[in-house]
Amino acid sequence: MNLDIFKRPRIPAGILPDRLTIRHVLYEAEAPIIFSTETEQGQLLLALVVFEDRDSTLTLLSPTTHGILSSLELGNVYVRDALTASWLMLHRESSDGGAWPVSVSDVEQYLPISGTPLRHDMVPVLSTRAVGTNVIPGQMPASVVAFVADATRRAVKAVLDYQLAMPTGGRPTEGHRSRYDLPVRSFQFASFEVSFGAPVGDGLSDGDVRLAIAKLESGLLWASEGDGDFKSGDNSEREAVLRAVLLLTPPAGGAIDEVQVSGAWMSNRRFVLDRNSGRRVRRELKSVDSEQVVRYVGRVGEVDRDNLTFILRETENATDLKATFDEELLDEMLELLTEGVRIAVTGTERNGRVLISAVSRLQSAVAQESDGSTR
Repeated sequence: MNLDIFKRPRIPAGILPDRLTIRHVLYEAEAPIIFSTETEQGQLLLALVVFEDRDSTLTLLSPTTHGILSSLELGNVYVRDALTASWLMLHRESSDGGAWPVSVSDVEQYLPISGTPLRHDMVPVLSTRAVGTNVIPGQMPASVVAFVADATRRAVKAVLDYQLAMPTGGRPTEGHRSRYDLPVRSFQFASFEVSFGAPVGDGLSDGDVRLAIAKLESGLLWASEGDGDFKSGDNSEREAVLRAVLLLTPPAGGAIDEVQVSGAWMSNRRFVLDRNSGRRVRRELKSVDSEQVVRYVGRVGEVDRDNLTFILRETENATDLKATFDEELLDEMLELLTEGVRIAVTGTERNGRVLISAVSRLQSAVAQESDGSTR
C-alpha cells in the first residue's frame, strides 16, 4: 500500500461512517469481501475489502448504482470495471480511521485483473477480442462488431455440426441452435471484445459439446503456435476444424490485425490469431479440401421452410437436386416456388452436401415476366 495516501487530506467527516454498514453481500470468503454499503446521506457505494488484520480494515469504495450492482451479480459487468467506473475512496476502520481519495494507480495491486467476474461460475465460456490500430471507440467500423459476434457463432456451429453429424446448412432446432448462438455476457472496448455465457440446458449431450469444443481448441492451438501439419482425426474432421478456425482468423483486409480467443471453454488460455495464422490454415486446408463451387439450373419444385431445404427440378441432367440454402434466401425461394420460373443457383458442395448461397432468375425467365407470358 502506498503510505503517502494517508498523508493526504482526509475526506471530510459526515460523508462516510466510521464503521461501514453492509447492505448486501455480493461475495464472501469466511467474511464479506465485496458488498454494497452507503454514505451517511444514503448514497449507494460498492465496497471491496483489500486488507484486514486485528487492528484495522481497509476497504475500497466507489459510488455505484442499483443497475451496476445487478449487472455485477448477473455476470454482465466485471468487478474491476464496476469499481473503477467512478472515483475511488479508501476507507480505514481503526482507532485512527477515516477515508482518503485514491486513484487506480494508488491501489492497482489490490484491484482484480481485467475480466474477473464476481464469481468463478460467471467466467465467460468464450471471449473473442479483435485488435487493430483503428479498433477503438469512435473509429471502429461496424464490420468489426459483426465479425466478432458472427465468427464466434459460426466457428462453434461448424465444429458442433461435425461432432453431431448435422447436415451443413438448413435450419437447426432451437436446442441445437442454443449451443452455438451463445448468450452475450458483456462487451469490452479493450480493442473490442465480446464475452459469451454458457448455453442454457436443452437436452443435448454436454459430452458432445465438450468434444466439439476440444477439437476447436486443438485447431486454435495449432494455428496460433503449432508447428508442422495439423493432426486431428481423419480428413473430414481436419477439414471441419480448420474451416472453423479459419472463421476466427482476421480478414485479409480491414481494421482487424489480430483476434484473441479465450474463456473457460479454452481451458482459460488465450489463443492469438493473426493474418499469418489465416495463411497457415488456408495452406493446410488445401490438402484436405473437398469443397467445390457448383452451379445448377432448374426450377424450384419444393421448399421446406422449417429445414431450409429445397428440391430443384428440371435440371440440365434431368436429375432432381436436393440442397440447403442460407436463411436469408427463404423469402426469395418461396417466391420462386410460386412463380415456377427457371433459375440458376450457385453455392458449394462438400462431402456430397450442397449449400446454395446465391439465386438468380435466368434471362429468359425475366423476359417471360416482362411480356406477361408464363412457362
